[in-house]
Amino acid sequence: MKILDLKKYCTFSGNRAVSCSVPEETIEEISSVIRDGGLVVYPTDTIYCIGADIFDEHSLKKVFMAKQRPFDMPISVCVSSRKMAMRIANLNRAARRLMETLMPGPLIILAEKKGDVPDLLTAGSSTVGIRIPDHPLARSLIEACGPITSASANKHAGQDPSAVEQSIKDLGENIDIYIDCGKTLHGRQSTIVDTTDESYPIVRQGPVPEDKIREVLSSL
Repeated sequence: MKILDLKKYCTFSGNRAVSCSVPEETIEEISSVIRDGGLVVYPTDTIYCIGADIFDEHSLKKVFMAKQRPFDMPISVCVSSRKMAMRIANLNRAARRLMETLMPGPLIILAEKKGDVPDLLTAGSSTVGIRIPDHPLARSLIEACGPITSASANKHAGQDPSAVEQSIKDLGENIDIYIDCGKTLHGRQSTIVDTTDESYPIVRQGPVPEDKIREVLSSL
């Protein structure tokens, strides 16, 4: 287990990280752990999350085991761009519009997954949850290693981790690297909207209010 304090590389406006100048060699060290099948706890704008290679089923199993999470509960994915999202999901007009308007930000869209996305990740569902975090360090890491899991960095049903110390206490030696970037902006999990259903139901309430989502989708 290794803890990297990277706060000194980030510029904040309140609790929002607006820029990060983490050295390339540090990003490469972290991303290589993920590429090699390890687990990393990283900051987002919502909470701290566990990052693993979404295409490595052994790594995915380690995420479930570290969290003591039932295997019938899907895990969402963080990407750094719409282009990266299109590698793992078929994005309809609603999904594209929400990504263009409300991402990066605290929103997860459910979209039809592509065939190479493991069923283990989605608990056998045909949809996958995708978000672009509003955190420059997270996006730099994802750019370096590709799509990663965005499972909350805590034991299943535990308190949402807004600080890395909470994750360390919960997950301990199950994680290879913990990234400390201070408190997260929102301190709670993202809003989830299902774009595969034409009524676009809100699956989970979060920082993005439903009326904002309805406003964006009203022009489709």
